[in-house]
Amino acid sequence: MPIPPTLRAGLIVLAAAALMAIGTSASLAQEISQPEKILFQSKHFGTIKKPTQVRYAYHQEAAAPDAFDDTVTLTVRKVNADGTASVAAQFLTGSHAIAIADIDQAQGNPAILGFLERDIAEMKRLTGGSTNYFRKRIRLALAAPDAAVKTITVNYAGHPIAAQEITVRPYVDDPLKDRFGKFVEKEYVFVISDVIPGSVYQVYTTLPVDQSSTVIATTMTIVDGNSVAKKNAGPKT
Repeated sequence: MPIPPTLRAGLIVLAAAALMAIGTSASLAQEISQPEKILFQSKHFGTIKKPTQVRYAYHQEAAAPDAFDDTVTLTVRKVNADGTASVAAQFLTGSHAIAIADIDQAQGNPAILGFLERDIAEMKRLTGGSTNYFRKRIRLALAAPDAAVKTITVNYAGHPIAAQEITVRPYVDDPLKDRFGKFVEKEYVFVISDVIPGSVYQVYTTLPVDQSSTVIATTMTIVDGNSVAKKNAGPKT
């Protein structure tokens, strides 16, 4: 089911500011966590030397008619001397598209925020919760001292490369978790490698196995070259 236009009308840059700002008071009491640094403070476009496109396969798995496959395209128009980049993003297409403003000095990869904002909109649709509340829970989970980060190996362009895998479960300790049912166990996984253009190899969510119509597993995975989005793309590590 497409997200209603009212849920996707805002620009992702504003959502990014909201995600980083919510929970700031908690972060002031401690250093910025490693997951926050990796996802939001690293220069994800530092290895790109010339204008290029970075494409991702996006797959949402759910009971019909909600399942769909689509693409995410980042156009890196210019690489700046400081390691940032001028980036235009097309996050999904047609009725699924989410508007992302062009960024002249992008540091982090805006595809991460696009993924999270669409997920948050789906959580709102399925549970009736507040988008700001879900942003806060994700932000706090990433800021937590025990947020899991581990080194793994992934296969990119036919070669094994090192990557960092960040895993959080924002709702498992939520004071309001009784309202979210099966989504309490929802897990968010980010796979990042500075060897990959744009640094994002994959972002995905998982839920416990359940045949309910509200179970969703969503995956965004980098696509090599000019390949099109792959049907039923799933988590790969």
